[in-house]
Parts: sequence; structure tokens; C-alpha cells
Amino acid sequence: MLKLAWRNLIHERTRLAISSGGVALAMLLILVMAGIFAGSEEHAVAYIKNQPAPLWLMQSGVENLHMSSSILPPETIEQAQGVAGVADAVGVLYGNAGVDLGDNLVYSYVFAVDGDAAFGGPWQLAAGTADVAFDELVIDRDLAARYGKGLGDTVNVMGYDLTIAGLSRETFGIATSITFVNKQALALLMGVSPQAASYILVRPEPGADLEKLAADLRAAVPDTNLLTQAEFVASDQEMIRQMGADILRAMNSVAYVIGVLVIALTIYTAVIERAREYGMLKAIGANTGDLTRLIFAQAFVSVGLGFLAGVGLSYVTAALIGALFPEMLVLIEPALLLRQIPILIVVTLLAALLPLGRISRLDPMMVFRA
Repeated sequence: MLKLAWRNLIHERTRLAISSGGVALAMLLILVMAGIFAGSEEHAVAYIKNQPAPLWLMQSGVENLHMSSSILPPETIEQAQGVAGVADAVGVLYGNAGVDLGDNLVYSYVFAVDGDAAFGGPWQLAAGTADVAFDELVIDRDLAARYGKGLGDTVNVMGYDLTIAGLSRETFGIATSITFVNKQALALLMGVSPQAASYILVRPEPGADLEKLAADLRAAVPDTNLLTQAEFVASDQEMIRQMGADILRAMNSVAYVIGVLVIALTIYTAVIERAREYGMLKAIGANTGDLTRLIFAQAFVSVGLGFLAGVGLSYVTAALIGALFPEMLVLIEPALLLRQIPILIVVTLLAALLPLGRISRLDPMMVFRA
């Protein structure tokens, strides 16, 4: 039956291209919108995910990076560093500020670490240095290029002119950017000690038991909150959704519903358009069971081809969007693709079943009429 279905489909390649093309475009809409939503969440937690610190210490009561204020006294870093099993404990100062690029003010997350810190600064540097002086900073390469800035140019942060000493990568997104400044300078602006920290990033020694190390840190550094990197990411993503990512989620949901309806309508229409072919098969002896298997086979072949084409188009579109708009990350992961398969199966079954009653009642003599 599958062989017959394939022969019927390729007999009219234009009709096959239209039906599979409709499915492909619907998949393109679904995957790209879902990818934009996933990309916005991914970028928002980029700093947390790109630091080699599986444990994060913060002020008691704080569970987020965004929309939170956390200050730990200088001795906290020493206490954390003294715990057995800790390889590095890096104190990071964090604040929010607008980066004035001339005619445009770009909201930014501002981070600062000591110049000799093992990590905590830019994880990818495109040009320049990450070891910034008191009056220097690192901003994203794509952000700088958009506004005609480069190494040695000046931007204004919190009312102070700072010279661009480095250009980072993967630190510019739809909603915000990430900026790195000198820790002494940020401490002065925040009115805290340069040895203080907003967060302490803990990297364990190789082979250390993470659960035991977390318990030891909680005991050694009281009045703080400790989260694993995964917990911190999840908490921040939930905060971001509450802050306004629900708008993107709603857009993604609408796109998904439209895409699914387009697929269903495409398959339904393709079945109806082949009614005369089914009547001919019925006239030469095919029963309802034969027609049902044929309809399902043709529907799933059309959807399968459309799905594969849609996936290919989605990756090409994601690459084009990334090239044209570097701040937009379209994240299409294999898990996203796999989640579509059960839904496609159900939609295809329903779309093919709806016209089945009409097909089963076909008069075989219709094929001999004008």
C-alpha cells in the first residue's frame, strides 16, 4: 500500500509539492517562533551558563540574578575559599545600567571581577583585553558595530565616560546586553567595598563531591543562599517569564496554533482533491479498508516530506536571522524537533480521518461520468 501511495503521489508532483510545501512552511513558522522564544531565554541566562562554576553563593533571600540586589561582605569570599574541596571562589559585583552609545541608550547587565580572577569575565573575547582599567570596559562586538563603536572609543555608563578596551561575543540579545567593567570602579559607584561581591562563583576541585561541598559551604558561610548552577538558571528563567517573556510565549503559542491548523487543512484538502482517484480504485475493487490505508499512507508521506523540508528551512532561516540580526538567537534544538513528531502524527490522523466518511460513500460510477 505504501508503494501504491508513493506512486500516486509522485504521479502528480505539483500537487505533492504544494501539500508538502504547506506542511514545510507551517513547520518553519512553528520552529522559528519556538526557537526565538528559546533563544531569548538562553541569552538571558548566558552569563550564568557560561561560567565554570557549578555552585553560586548569594545574599540570603536572593534566588535570582535579574531584578535582584545581592551584596556579600568581603570576608565571605575568604570563608568560601577556605572550604575543603573549593578550587576557586570568585567574587563578582553585579549591577544594572544604561550604556549610552551616543543617540541610543542600551540597557545592560554590568559585571565586574578582579583582574586576576580565574573566571567571571567575558567567556569569549573577540578583540582587545578583558583586564580593564578603572576607566575602561568591555562591550559586545555586535553591539559596538551596530552603533559604529570600536576599540578606543568612548561610551557613557552611569554618567561616566569609559573607553572600550575589549569586545566580547555572545553578550548581546533582544532585550539586553552584558557589559564588563573594572571592579574598583563599580564598587565605588555602588558604594561598597572593592572586596565585596554580589555573587560568589565556586569552582570545585577535580573529583570533589558536589553535594558534600554544597553542604560544607552552607555551614561555613552562614546567612547566605547557595544554589547550583542549574537551579540558578531555572530560577532566573522563571523570573524572566514573569517579567515579560509571556508576550513571546503568547506569540509562540499563536504561531503554533496557526501552524497546526495549516498542516491539518493542507492534509484535509489533499485528501479531498484525490476523491476521483479513490473512486477509480473503488471501481476496480478496492474496499474501504484499502482506501483508508492508502489515505493514511499518502498523508504521512506528505507530512514526512514536509517536516523534513521544514526542518531544513528552519535551520537556514535561523542562520540568516543570526547573520542579519546578531542579537536574535534562534535556538532550534533536537528536543524541539522531537516534540513535534507526536503532535504531527495526531494532526495527520485527524486530518485524514475527517474526509474518510465522504470517501467511503463514493459512488464508483462517478469516475465514468463527465
